[in-house]
Amino acid sequence: MVAEETQEKGRRGVAEVKTWLEATTHLSMSWDAYEFPVQCTRKRLDGELKRYDLAGKFIGEKKRPVVVEAKSYETPGHQGSAYQEFLANAYSTTAYEIAEIGDSKTEFIWVTTHPFSLNKWPNLTSRSMLKSAIEALPECLGGESIDEDLLTAVAERLWLLVRHERQNEISLTNLELMSIYQHLGRHP
Repeated sequence: MVAEETQEKGRRGVAEVKTWLEATTHLSMSWDAYEFPVQCTRKRLDGELKRYDLAGKFIGEKKRPVVVEAKSYETPGHQGSAYQEFLANAYSTTAYEIAEIGDSKTEFIWVTTHPFSLNKWPNLTSRSMLKSAIEALPECLGGESIDEDLLTAVAERLWLLVRHERQNEISLTNLELMSIYQHLGRHP
């Protein structure tokens, strides 16, 4: 696949994930990395930048910021190692943010079209898996030590979702969402 086709497939996949997440009526995904790269970028402890596919917020009572990594695979592929990096980045970007401006309590969602690491699946969002990811990628710490309390907090903000490509066929449309928001008392 040529680079342009790969990028277009990625753009389509991110748009589908955005539609699917917003159809839950609990999320508003205002920014994508293609049109709004700055809003989708977070800084790690080591100064490296991490760009997420989507950024937005929970709506309703929770109102927390959220960033999303969207993966479209037909096989498990290399998701295990990419997910490990996702975990390390979640911790590192949160630690950096707290040190610089305070804790926004950002949540981190990994959305994939194919499960991976099945023998570890029940624990992929656990505190121990998060710690293992950081230990495997210590450069993300920028020379800092792991904060055990922060490990617990970040682990509680991790989401791992599997989406079938046909789920958008049975999701609410934008018009339906606008109508439902009025009844739910939520506004994107």
